[in-house]
Amino acid sequence: MKHLAVPALDKTVKILDLLTETPHPLSGADIARMLGLPRSSVHGLLQCLTDAGLLRKYDERHFVLGAHVLYWANGFMARQDIVAEFQNAISLIPELDPYTLTLSMLKRDQVVYLACRNSQAPLGVTFRIGMQLPAVFTATGKAILSRLTDEQVAAQITDFPAPYTENGVRDMPALLAELAQIRQQGFALDNGQLRLGMFCFGIAFTDPGGQYYGIAASLSEQEADDATRAHLLGGLQRLAKKLTAA
Repeated sequence: MKHLAVPALDKTVKILDLLTETPHPLSGADIARMLGLPRSSVHGLLQCLTDAGLLRKYDERHFVLGAHVLYWANGFMARQDIVAEFQNAISLIPELDPYTLTLSMLKRDQVVYLACRNSQAPLGVTFRIGMQLPAVFTATGKAILSRLTDEQVAAQITDFPAPYTENGVRDMPALLAELAQIRQQGFALDNGQLRLGMFCFGIAFTDPGGQYYGIAASLSEQEADDATRAHLLGGLQRLAKKLTAA
């Protein structure tokens, strides 16, 4: 994560991110140790965040996110007209019905999922609104990154993440080579980079205001034969055209 100019704000964001990413409550000592921060400053920030409703006490020593975070999240989602357009558009493209579909946008080196429709087929991954994943391993992330110059990509991905699977792209030169191929073929492929056995096809588009988004369809590797790929990509291209014109 990029360091913010205001130290107290930087620490606050790191605390909120840590509690978002950790599946269990954390104590003040846990947070100080995991972030390498002084206990005294962490204690003061935890008290302020709790008073503001951004955190709540799970028990006497441990903290979890508070309800006020939902207030912010709802405010953000209410202004994302593209989400409503996505939900409406996918209902009009029956060839995409069998697949898991996602809509996401880029946040620094991560993709944030704004809308999801999970299929009944078991993929080993359940996409959720608000989920964040490394852009370099996802179909939507790579599709959006392919719209940037190589210099912009290098500035966006400052700390290259460790691969999730043996198929994951491992460094910046390999990523840039993959992005060059995406620009040429017009779509991105996650060939088991996020999870082995799952293939995701992604396309990037811009809304009328110029904001980049990515859409993807996910299916099992066994389903991803040439005919299915062509059928699926045709549906994604239709979806992208509808959303670009929305």
